[in-house]
Amino acid sequence: MRSSWAATTVTTMRSRLVLLRQPNVRILQRSFAQTAIARTGLRARPQLPFLSVPTSRAGRVRHMTTERKAQLKYEILQGIKYTGYIWIAGACAIAIWGAIYLESTERKYPTPEDWSFMTRLRFRGGHVARHEPVEGRSTDWIQVGHWIDTTIKRLHDPNIDGAGLKDAPPDCPPGTKDITAKSENWRRGYYEAMMFWAKAAEHMEGWVWDRKRKCTFPPGTMVGPSNPFPKPLPPGFHGAPREEDCELRHDSPNDIYLRILNTVGFTTRQKIEAGLAYASWLEYKGTHGPASIILEDTLSLAASELPSPPLDEKTFTLQNDSPSSTPPSENLLNALTAYATFRARQGDITNALPILVSILQARRALPPPSFDISSSRKGRDQSKGILASTKSFFKFITTPPAYPPPPPDGTAPPVRNPAELCQEAALSLHIGEIMYATSKTAREEGLGWTREAVDVAEEQLHRLNPNLREEKAPREQCRQCLITGLDNWTKMVARLAKEEEARRAERLDSPGGASSTGWFSGLWGPAGGTTEIKAEDTNRWAAEAKVIDERRNRVSDLVEDLRKPSRGFLTWIKV
Repeated sequence: MRSSWAATTVTTMRSRLVLLRQPNVRILQRSFAQTAIARTGLRARPQLPFLSVPTSRAGRVRHMTTERKAQLKYEILQGIKYTGYIWIAGACAIAIWGAIYLESTERKYPTPEDWSFMTRLRFRGGHVARHEPVEGRSTDWIQVGHWIDTTIKRLHDPNIDGAGLKDAPPDCPPGTKDITAKSENWRRGYYEAMMFWAKAAEHMEGWVWDRKRKCTFPPGTMVGPSNPFPKPLPPGFHGAPREEDCELRHDSPNDIYLRILNTVGFTTRQKIEAGLAYASWLEYKGTHGPASIILEDTLSLAASELPSPPLDEKTFTLQNDSPSSTPPSENLLNALTAYATFRARQGDITNALPILVSILQARRALPPPSFDISSSRKGRDQSKGILASTKSFFKFITTPPAYPPPPPDGTAPPVRNPAELCQEAALSLHIGEIMYATSKTAREEGLGWTREAVDVAEEQLHRLNPNLREEKAPREQCRQCLITGLDNWTKMVARLAKEEEARRAERLDSPGGASSTGWFSGLWGPAGGTTEIKAEDTNRWAAEAKVIDERRNRVSDLVEDLRKPSRGFLTWIKV
């Protein structure tokens, strides 16, 4: 049986081998059991590294095809185009920002149209550096002095803005100019620049300029024979300057003020304001005698404008009851107020108080402001509708800002407007201080003057518009008057309360006071016949102190600047 099975198997295998050897015989097999080589009929040689034939020629590959070149060219052109667009957009944005900045600064600090562009730019730069310092820092007077110094040099240069200027007569200080050939706006701008220069020279007095290193150093730090013991340099300065390399950074304030007072072409009001500023500087330096002389000369100049000035030449008081005298002018009132406060600071109370009282009486007798119908009608027309508002807005943004018109010359009496009422509040404050400090019997009267000054200042602060340029100066004056009045009121009440408490304690501790009682003191009243101390007398000043605290809380929005600090362009981003 086993032999037959083996024979059958051998026969089957032989038949299969015969079929495989026949070329035309197709083998029927299942496709999923066949390999890729069997299905395709290819018998490829396996690709193994050790079986490949080594060769020295590498295969060539074209990396930079025509399509690739076109793609790279397109991308480069697009990059150049968009980069140019970005630079152009950035330049346009910077130009727009610069135009807006110049327009805003010109509206804040107007300059005459007669000046050149660079002179106007430098003058505005000085104002920005002075009034708008970097947040958290004080005014950099080195930068302010640089701006205004270059402005003055350009105004004096005949090839730039000084064409037509002449030197003043020989009896005037060196450097004084004759500006009568210039226009009104040019002269007013020149006066403002000169006063600005004098103010910068006050803050920069004694500072030196190192010619070799081209930098400024504080006073007292220069090394040389005139300063054998120099001061140490403050932080930010490196290397003490040598005397042979240095010169004064600015002219002396005395020289600048004298040039202003002797300049040919300034108005009387401008010279009076310059004289008052010069006297204030001399008083600050401790030269009270020359300051008094300058103030008296200023008074004489202001009185010379009136045909019959109402001024007593001996006592310098105003004769308000004289029928033959003319009303005092604005220049005379301002000069006389400065002279009276100067005398009060020097301790001459007997002469200062009558002058201040006469000035206050004269100001209260001033005529009220006339009602301007045209201006009110114009305001009503502008507020009629959206069309008028849109028209005024486009006119505002398309029309360059005009230089402000000239102020009054000061020869006429002022009107009793809110600005003058602020002056009255300041006078009441001065009178209250003098009366409280000089006489114990008149302390409560001085306190009453102080209360009146606080009331008037608060009332005018509510009336003045903080957005109007012409009302910013009187509003700031009223604000300072209100702050000073509240401080004086607080100190006066505190001192009076302390004195009242001391008198009360003295009465209680006296031998016949309320503290020394007898056997029947509770039945028959206080011993020794002393008067009873009323509760309202002892609590009077405490109650008034509470009134002052309530007043401070009420006027806090007027006294403090509650506006948010500017963040530049970040202001438009709301977080």
